Amino acid sequence: MPAPSKRKRAGDASSTASKVGRSSADSSASSAATAATQAALESTKLDPQEELLSTSKNLFEYLERLPPGTLRSIYKLPPPGGPTVAAAVLRSSSLTDIARQCALRLVACGGNFKVGSIVEGWIHRHSQRDALVALRRLESMGILEPLGLANRPGRENDDVDDEANDSEKRAKLMATIACLTPEFKGAMKLHLSTMSSSPWPIISEEQIEEFKKSGGDAKTDVGEKESRDPPSQYELESYTQSSWDSVLHFLVGSDDAGRDKGGIEEPPEVMVHFLTRIGLMQEDPDDYNGALVITSKGYEFMLRDTNAQVWQFVLQYLNSMAHHNLKDAIRIEALSFLICLGSCRVGEGYFNSVLGSKSARILMKDFARFGLLFVCRVAGKKAFYPTRVAVNLVASNEKEGSKQTDALGQSVAATRSLEESLSSPVPSRSHLAVVVQTNFQVVAYTTSKLHISTLALFCDVESYRRLPNVIFFHITRDSIRSAFRLGVKADQILRFLHVHAHPMLRNGDQPLVPSNVTDQILLWDRERRRVVMDEVWAHQCRDSSEFAAVGQYASDLDALAWGNAHTNKLYVHFDKSEMVHAYIRKWRTKHYNS
Repeated sequence: MPAPSKRKRAGDASSTASKVGRSSADSSASSAATAATQAALESTKLDPQEELLSTSKNLFEYLERLPPGTLRSIYKLPPPGGPTVAAAVLRSSSLTDIARQCALRLVACGGNFKVGSIVEGWIHRHSQRDALVALRRLESMGILEPLGLANRPGRENDDVDDEANDSEKRAKLMATIACLTPEFKGAMKLHLSTMSSSPWPIISEEQIEEFKKSGGDAKTDVGEKESRDPPSQYELESYTQSSWDSVLHFLVGSDDAGRDKGGIEEPPEVMVHFLTRIGLMQEDPDDYNGALVITSKGYEFMLRDTNAQVWQFVLQYLNSMAHHNLKDAIRIEALSFLICLGSCRVGEGYFNSVLGSKSARILMKDFARFGLLFVCRVAGKKAFYPTRVAVNLVASNEKEGSKQTDALGQSVAATRSLEESLSSPVPSRSHLAVVVQTNFQVVAYTTSKLHISTLALFCDVESYRRLPNVIFFHITRDSIRSAFRLGVKADQILRFLHVHAHPMLRNGDQPLVPSNVTDQILLWDRERRRVVMDEVWAHQCRDSSEFAAVGQYASDLDALAWGNAHTNKLYVHFDKSEMVHAYIRKWRTKHYNS
């Protein structure tokens, strides 16, 4: 019999939606408890470097913010770690196209070249400023030895203009020799000389057949699971989806038909503890049994795309090592392992013996909890199979363009997921296709309570209607403002609707979300900043001379909020009212008692 859940659950679909659309009073209590939770989380002070790392938006931004010595240590790792990381950085959005060309040419030229020859010989004269930016990016990623250009976080590209405009600095820079770091140079040479595109030896069909002919698991140790056939693409996708669904359903408190009917199981206890530690959930302040409820940070997490959700978990996992004695060594191994997983193909398996160290095997188990790996026993040995989210964690940040390109890629992925779900012989709960109409009606093709709860964050729950495979909501001013009170932003709502727009909407030239709906959501967002509340102290002056004198004093003190000359009334900012009141007493004593 399963242990009772600490999570508050919702009954049917409509009650699930109703629970998400909580009252403002409940939201206020939740916000207060969330603040207390965040204060507790922030009680453990991190050094500035760790705080900077904790705000990284993707894997390669995290690499860029690492200390230069740590980044070069990753390149220095033996194969496949170092070469795979070096190649992934070269393909990543952290470098411009010019930077990639310069790095590859330097590898081919022996690693040393004069900066002046690079800028004036390799790059077109109209792009010489771009060449300096490219060299700066190479330096910041630990590819070039320091040239004095590196834009570590917090510096802007204006420094490049200073170098270009200052003739003395420019001449000195042009005479400098650009040298590849020996760690990156060695890693890239190993990568370019490797025939296989996979970081580790792949489990082959011949190995599996040979194991079966030898008698299979006849000598399996006690407690070990029997060997099985390699998981199919559909099984890997189902495993990944169920792993994330268990977390997301737990966040919103949805059973989704229950375990006995093939529903989503609860995440393991260690994952529940992880959710509370990173601030996505907290204990309900109104429940004495210690039931867990979602926080405003959790609502924001729900509207993110899958890659961003996965990175958030991985980032918090890396941050948890901040106070570990061997944090640098573990972090280096974790980052190299993640990037190696991104170089794999979904469906290819590897024996865990290729991981070498014990810490790498521990990382394998931890990443399996996040749905990054499928661990099983194949051909008599324990093996792991990277899933789609593990591969996309790196691939989604390689040669990434603008935000629009990124959103388009996510939309394409959502469309592909829907088409696969529709063509699958077994109905899937993972697909979601949304149509937003000009009358603010939202039509969503889905069978998942999770999607219903997510849409209920910003849709009117009283307008909820359901058919077997489609649900209907309406977007209203109150529902959008309720989402804002929960911490959800307007751009997150619009991004969610764009990413999950129905594939048929992409065939025409019309916007995925009607322009009147987009404009109205943005206007409702601006309403929150249209009126600013300020606490003031009102003072009724006796005559116009007192009004002029006190008004002038308050204005010089930057304490005057507003004044009415017809009624001789002044409104002063409350935090400075004591000083103004003291001046009034002195002024009246001098002018009325003399």
